[in-house]
Amino acid sequence: MISMNLSEIAEATGGKIVQGNPGRDYSNLVIDSRNAKPGDIFVAIVGENNDGHDFIFEALSNGAELIIASRSINPEAGESILQVKDTTRALQDLASYHRGLMEDVTVIGVTGSAGKTTTRDILYNVLGEDFRAYKSPENYNNEYGLPLTLLGLNGDEDVIVLEMGARNLGDIELLAEIARPHMGIITNIGAAHLENFGSLEKVTRAKSELLENMAGSGTGILNYDDENIRQVSGKFDDISMISYSLEDDNADYYADDVEVYPSGKKSEFKVREKSTGDRKRMVMNRSGKHNVYNALSAVAAARKLNMDWGSIQKGLLNIEVTELRQEIREFRGATIINDAYNANPLSMRAALDYLTSLEGDRNIAVLGTMLELGGFERVAHLDLGEYIEELDLDMLITLDRTARTIAEGAKKSGMDREKIYTFQDKENISVFLEDMIKPGDNILVKGSRRLKMEKIVELLLEQGE
Repeated sequence: MISMNLSEIAEATGGKIVQGNPGRDYSNLVIDSRNAKPGDIFVAIVGENNDGHDFIFEALSNGAELIIASRSINPEAGESILQVKDTTRALQDLASYHRGLMEDVTVIGVTGSAGKTTTRDILYNVLGEDFRAYKSPENYNNEYGLPLTLLGLNGDEDVIVLEMGARNLGDIELLAEIARPHMGIITNIGAAHLENFGSLEKVTRAKSELLENMAGSGTGILNYDDENIRQVSGKFDDISMISYSLEDDNADYYADDVEVYPSGKKSEFKVREKSTGDRKRMVMNRSGKHNVYNALSAVAAARKLNMDWGSIQKGLLNIEVTELRQEIREFRGATIINDAYNANPLSMRAALDYLTSLEGDRNIAVLGTMLELGGFERVAHLDLGEYIEELDLDMLITLDRTARTIAEGAKKSGMDREKIYTFQDKENISVFLEDMIKPGDNILVKGSRRLKMEKIVELLLEQGE
């Protein structure tokens, strides 16, 4: 965080200094009292489950010296107190002010129904070859995480890659207003968080909020193989658009000759840059057609920032992604794909396509429920089961009652019932897998975050020790 004094912080948040030296400087902020250190700012966020005001004493005990609160508190000796109307809004306003202190930084926002975290990671690794790059950590993609990401910058960065998530209309608009991105990447638009959005049309509107709130003219980098994104692209005349595709050779960045190595650890593709006519073969240390899409968006952004092909290639060979995203683990000669961070219809299909592209004897899918689909839940799970039958998997294993609908869809579509197993707990799945796994098997484990499907992998690996 760039150092700011109490007077600046009060001006940025519209707060009132109750106690403290207006000229006192601060250079770190937390919203978790457990993470407070000497000299920190502690913002008492009022959340759904916890009220930060209940943890002010703990923050002070850990060394916090400025408290930003929305209710009256009894001053302790020494600490500064800033009173605001709403602590969440104060956090966001302070982040927006802090963003304004970094005039020379390039901000890139990444959103989409699937693949945004991996795209963020790939882009960060590529840009890091030529720039001092920074990315939003872990899942810091909401109204708290994005402001904390911006407030974690020290002002020395050249480029920032920010993931932007949404569960409701207006979410990305808020994040973009705070971050003011120069570039916006939309990976795809599909059935995610329909429980809140209610329709795919509203999901599309939500993702397009990134393009509506760019800094200056801005540049949109869009997956033209997604029909919903194509429809969005024609609605913005004041920003430039860069398209990428694996199907349309008229796109600004077109990839073909895609080769996904059956080892699951590498992909190759040729990319053609329309503006220059350049055609380059690229290799990356991630596998799967879906990751070629992710890499292609990163290539487009990197070229927009005038990176040369050699630096881009080097970055693609050194990709490190966030945990629980297509992690490859070995168990008794079998390959386990731990892709358990989250799941929706788009990401499930991409993961299953990746599974069936691998070299091996048997392809096995261990799948949990796709949450937050609202009234579309049953149809989405049945459709996924039908898709699985088309892939001709060797085995389908489902966890919990809702995911059993995937099995139902697969059975109705003609999948051999002897290949389908349903369970109600993760422990029994791990025991079952341990007994039946053979060398050469490929096993995908995936489900929504709340299910914590990675526990199956952990239990299995423990049994193999």
